[in-house]
Amino acid sequence: MIVDSIHFKGHTCFKNEWSGFDTIKPINVIIGRNNSGKSHLLDLVEVMCSGGFDESGWQYHCRGVLDQASLQRAFRGDVEHLDGPLPGNRWQRYGRRLLNVQMTWDTDDKGRCHRVSLPEGAISTLRLDEESSNALRAQLGEAVHDKKHNLTGRSFRRLFADRDIATESSTKHLSLAPNGRGASNLVRRYITSSSEKLSRDIIQRDLLSVLNVIFEPDGRFTEIQIQEHDDKEIESTTGNHWEIHLGEAHKDLVPLSESGSGLKTVLLVLLNLLVMPDVDGKEKSQFVFAFEELENNLHPALLRRLFKYIEDYAVTEQATIFLTTHSSTALDFFGTSEHAQVIRVSHDGESAHATRISAHF
Repeated sequence: MIVDSIHFKGHTCFKNEWSGFDTIKPINVIIGRNNSGKSHLLDLVEVMCSGGFDESGWQYHCRGVLDQASLQRAFRGDVEHLDGPLPGNRWQRYGRRLLNVQMTWDTDDKGRCHRVSLPEGAISTLRLDEESSNALRAQLGEAVHDKKHNLTGRSFRRLFADRDIATESSTKHLSLAPNGRGASNLVRRYITSSSEKLSRDIIQRDLLSVLNVIFEPDGRFTEIQIQEHDDKEIESTTGNHWEIHLGEAHKDLVPLSESGSGLKTVLLVLLNLLVMPDVDGKEKSQFVFAFEELENNLHPALLRRLFKYIEDYAVTEQATIFLTTHSSTALDFFGTSEHAQVIRVSHDGESAHATRISAHF
């Protein structure tokens, strides 16, 4: 059964009140003060992607539309019940008549379903007494046992607020951690590998082109390269070290370590959006990206251009993106966008709560 609205509690700071998402947009902006729980709300998104609802140990409040496969599991048509509160062929008498009906329900921290609610009209057409209505709701718990969200099955990628791109030793393993670890090696492999599976054009053409779209007119890069350090002391203690370098017209290559952290942030976003789908061999539409506090060390004009690219990417590639932010630039940019929604996380000192902001201000 596909869940179209999901809220949770029982996780870290989300203790007492239901918090989550009534709907998912291409861009989902999460705002709130420091330590209010913004990052922990992304934990729910990760579980929505993995489908591990019953393993999370959280409580859920869900809404979804009953489909045929779920109803047939709960109301079997090959068994004739002779007695009990729901006698007869349960599929014919009850199940098929609930097809496409919207239902809400809760699950406890063990995954057990309770508080099932159906529209009053759906119950009245079945003409059930109170005992039979309660039995029907209990039976519907089987229909939601394998609940999934529309995001379930997508790859979840996250970029922490505390991130960096450092020099790295060479390895054939391709990965990009949420803190940026693996970025230098990822670029090195794509640029230097002779494997047909790894095209240097993804870095030196595609990524470079988008990098200039975001940075112009403040700057224009002519190339992205990877170079090995010849420092004997580094080599003797930790092996060979590689570093990303960028070139500009009429200038020597500049190592990334001598560039600002804002440039590193933009590179990490682009590595996630453009390179990791190629690494995993999946369409970009199969990804959910969560970027935390991209505004750190970025000029507002540069940040707006980055947001513009992210929004265009989400719409064009049909990917889903979550952003946590303190930035008024993010509110100004996404507050009136038809492709975005803004979720505010607040904390009352005891528990966090998330609310969708329905008006731009």
